Amino acid sequence: MFKYDINESAYLKLLDLSDVEELFALTDRSKDTLREWLPFVDDVKTVRDTEQFVKNAMQQYADHNGIQAGIYYDGKLAGVIGYHQINWQHKWTSIGYWLGNEFVGKGLVTNSMKALIDFAFNYLKLNRIEVRVAVGNIRSRTIPKVLGFHEEGRLRDAEWLYDHYVDQVVYGLTATEWKKIKMSNEATVVL
Repeated sequence: MFKYDINESAYLKLLDLSDVEELFALTDRSKDTLREWLPFVDDVKTVRDTEQFVKNAMQQYADHNGIQAGIYYDGKLAGVIGYHQINWQHKWTSIGYWLGNEFVGKGLVTNSMKALIDFAFNYLKLNRIEVRVAVGNIRSRTIPKVLGFHEEGRLRDAEWLYDHYVDQVVYGLTATEWKKIKMSNEATVVL
């Protein structure tokens, strides 16, 4: 079982069947906001749809091909973050994330990203992480920038969102870069 403490009020936990009802309710409450940038939202119509997602997430973890974790804040499910899949041959993964409306602006995604980056580089021994974000999704684009990812390019018409294509920006970070960032931050704190 995967559980990772972020701070005294937040942690990540592998999604399991006990999360289905709460995850469905969170997705449903935030549907209008999430739909702007996430292509799966209209497919989540019933609790069974969420249950299938969670079962797939549990299988993904069992297959050693990634993690879909709930972001918990003050004991409540606030959102989801995870590795889409892991390319073991080339030692890289990509991360996706979303939060329910009432949890935005608390630093949860940034801190959750730090945890998954550390886990990927220090435990899984991966070499590279990508984040792909729609060009117009400014809030989500800020997170990899703040964490030291490099903007590597733009993929034209890379994602279908209901009735139109959107371009995506690709951000990348290597294990060596992350180590330097962490050392630099520690040096800053000491001074």
